[in-house]
Amino acid sequence: MATTDNWFETWFDTTYYHELYQHRDEEEARLFIATMVMYLELRAGERVLDLACGKGRHSRELQIHGLEVVGLDLSKNSIEEAKIYESEDMVFDIHDMRKSFTKYGKFDAVFNIFTSFGYFTSREEDVKSLKNVSKALHPGGQFVQDYINAAAVISQLPESGEKEFNGTLFQWTKHLEDGYIVKDIKVHTDGSVKQFQERVKVYSIDELKDIHKEAGLKVMAEFGAYELDPYEALTSPRIILVSEK
Repeated sequence: MATTDNWFETWFDTTYYHELYQHRDEEEARLFIATMVMYLELRAGERVLDLACGKGRHSRELQIHGLEVVGLDLSKNSIEEAKIYESEDMVFDIHDMRKSFTKYGKFDAVFNIFTSFGYFTSREEDVKSLKNVSKALHPGGQFVQDYINAAAVISQLPESGEKEFNGTLFQWTKHLEDGYIVKDIKVHTDGSVKQFQERVKVYSIDELKDIHKEAGLKVMAEFGAYELDPYEALTSPRIILVSEK
């Protein structure tokens, strides 16, 4: 399937993207954020950044803990929905993580959750994004990155599936291609078929650690699940890294 390098700029802005993933677990988000706030020892009034925040489900959980939250995302439609929840201590804006976000001030912690990374065509762009994270952190500030553990997924590829939501049929296939996990998506709606694609870079935990190091971040801890279970290369569903500036 043909795609553009910036596939995420169009796909994430469609209503279909949100319909396909509307099952995302709010309780899981609540528990993960509560766990991380406690682990990082964040205190009420501290400033945090939710980078690639989507509609702000994690941002809202961070605010509940008394934190001052900035949520940034490339998707105009997602930010428009997130802005419904804006308040004095939680704001949202459209922003590309490859561009500096120092204009939003310094942060005590930055969160990048649910594989909101690895979309770009070059490793250099990923390094640049995390250098921007480093620049935005106070000295001693912490960065939490939650990424798919590809090693546990690749053995299951190729795979396919489908679901129906409000009369729209979604069909997808997932395969490995040139170092990316590629998901081809067909949307059957109103008698027509629309096609989209997701591409996520396959990074091992060591490769992600190297990017953190290049960005000026020191990895302090690693986990393999939202419950902060130890990381196991072949079985852990997630790679969760906690770094410090």
